[in-house]
Amino acid sequence: MAEKREWETAAHGDDGYVRKDAPLVLFRGALDHAEAEVILTQTLLQRQLTEERGKPREKAETLVGYLQELLDLLRAVMTAEYRGEPLEVATLFGYTLDELQERSHNAEQFYGVPTMTRPDYKYGETYARLNLLRTELRKVETTAVRLLANDAGEPARPDL
Repeated sequence: MAEKREWETAAHGDDGYVRKDAPLVLFRGALDHAEAEVILTQTLLQRQLTEERGKPREKAETLVGYLQELLDLLRAVMTAEYRGEPLEVATLFGYTLDELQERSHNAEQFYGVPTMTRPDYKYGETYARLNLLRTELRKVETTAVRLLANDAGEPARPDL
């Protein structure tokens, strides 16, 4: 394998190097950033847990657990992409991926929150962090679509 230059990084194992602005690297960077946002949000919630008692505490504990599931999934995506292995996800937060999509598209029906509610500081710090995390996950999704499309524009790795 050729010597790595400053503007390059490893692609897959011994496959050589790619430019640091390659779609592959942008995808991995988006995953990495989303992981950091999850950890930061968990840290915020953990701080709240030490300061609160009662139902908000229980909800925060549940949310920390859900975020750990999400973090584990993001890490699994990174590993599966790097190794070229299939990603197998049966459930997330106790729901199948189809059930999660149904809930995200019908938030009012399932959670009493209008689907197109605009974010606002009035909802508080936890909501703001979760909203930021949502935008980071959208970035992961869009970079994955760009990276993982085949010549026909369809996903070459629908598992990711």
